[in-house]
Amino acid sequence: MQVLKDETREKILRAAKNFFLDNGFERTSMNMIAKEAGVSKSNLYNYFPSKEEIFYHLTDKAYTRIERTFENLFQHDCGEDFDPERFILLMAKELMELLTEYREEILLIVDCSRGTRFEKTKDMFINRMEEHSIRELQQYRSFMKNDDWFFIHYVSTSLIEGLLEIIRHNKSDAWIRNNIKMLVTYYVHGYSHFFADFIS
Repeated sequence: MQVLKDETREKILRAAKNFFLDNGFERTSMNMIAKEAGVSKSNLYNYFPSKEEIFYHLTDKAYTRIERTFENLFQHDCGEDFDPERFILLMAKELMELLTEYREEILLIVDCSRGTRFEKTKDMFINRMEEHSIRELQQYRSFMKNDDWFFIHYVSTSLIEGLLEIIRHNKSDAWIRNNIKMLVTYYVHGYSHFFADFIS
């Protein structure tokens, strides 16, 4: 009976992560992973039955954390009692923890996942941000013209892309935290003024 070793499993996962980050899921093969990890292809299959299993082993925990982070942020509305400074601290803290702890895994999910169940993840979260923002606006006033809703789309897109651009640059955690704080401050203050025009 084949004895599976934790050290070998970790070598496989490290090799796979590096290849996925460099080449993407589709252009990475089990042969490449096995060679880099120093194991035979047949032995690799004893640890992971497929390339998909390796990818999801690397990313599932991060995806669950992304879901939880956005759920926490979406619990807050922009009503009359909205405190932008307090929300900036909350949002920045949530995103800093997420993006520093799971930086590489998030890049796998959004930049390297073509051919997996995660390939539309970025678009899905942009859509969820749009839906949340539209609900917030309609809660107070419903006189926006149909064409005006595109504003929500490009603001939501710019926030998500901005966060991803920060972690695509392989800088220190302190640099990431500082840039997240600046982006979140810009985003929240802009939105708070926008909502204030609707509820005043």
